[in-house]
Amino acid sequence: MRRRFAVLVTGLLILGRIAAVQAAETTPSQQVRFAGAGGIALAGTLALPMDTTKPVPAVLLLQGSGPTDRDGNQPPALRTDLLRQIADLLAARGIASLRYDKRGMYANAASLPADQKDYAEFFRWENFVGDALAAEAFLAGQASVDARRIALLGHSEGGLIALVAAQTLQQQGRPPAALVLAATPGRRIDQLIRDQITRSLKADKTTDKQRRFFLSANDRVIKAIRMTGKVPDSVPPALQPLYPFYIGPFMQAQFAVDPAALARDFAGPVLILQGASDVQVSPEKDALALDHALLQRGRDDHAVFIVPGVSHNLKPVDTDSEPGFEGPVSDAIRDRLAEWLQARLQAGG
Repeated sequence: MRRRFAVLVTGLLILGRIAAVQAAETTPSQQVRFAGAGGIALAGTLALPMDTTKPVPAVLLLQGSGPTDRDGNQPPALRTDLLRQIADLLAARGIASLRYDKRGMYANAASLPADQKDYAEFFRWENFVGDALAAEAFLAGQASVDARRIALLGHSEGGLIALVAAQTLQQQGRPPAALVLAATPGRRIDQLIRDQITRSLKADKTTDKQRRFFLSANDRVIKAIRMTGKVPDSVPPALQPLYPFYIGPFMQAQFAVDPAALARDFAGPVLILQGASDVQVSPEKDALALDHALLQRGRDDHAVFIVPGVSHNLKPVDTDSEPGFEGPVSDAIRDRLAEWLQARLQAGG
């Protein structure tokens, strides 16, 4: 059963081995620390262009779900370097960026509660959104950064956090200058999880009886989390990695997030990036749902860029069966991202 649910990482926070990872930087950078939600210390990397003689635009980079570090990796098994590559790309185009390790992980491992009974409170969804807001405020406070020209870029689950954070910033009267949603769900996470499980069960050639069993069990777990904020005791072993005991409050709040509605209510420019070979987030059901919502805005400035032969991690692949973790970000994605951000962030620089 391990392979069956290997792709089900969107929307989930599953603790992995806590380890610090050093990634080679190819642009000027500073290792920084700032206080996240509740005063939790967070470590990150501020990547800068070569020329900062005057304040430059910047992007806050938000990684996907699970034990993913600031560079987009889940060491030791999974390395994409997605966010590090994006940071290098932006710096080369005159745009600064900030990326950081999640609370309780990697360089922030010291803040992980010693008692596992405290995990549920520590890993609440609201805390991850609060950490993103604190990171944006830290970035805006840097002398080298123009606080008026800060964009948010979220990958996968990071896109959901970016949407919620953008709503809060907009309500505070200081909306992001732009929003980039990379391989971001356009549906509620519970719907996406069910879709992922269905796809995985079919790929494993399970029987109709087995599919009904797992889908029914998943529906029951999600219903319990929605109603109580707790993971029920009777989770089948194959589903337990998706629903660790402490994840209830996190998922209850996350299940309430409607990404299409949040996108519709954001007033600024939005870029949707996705690979057509993404097997975790559907181009048709997710990217196009966001597109439809954005088209409903009165004054709309958004673009959708879905690239054939590109994976969930924005890497080129030959077939949909390839994981698409390693190697460079797709040239088409890189070019579109850089051009779009420069057009919307460089004005007034």
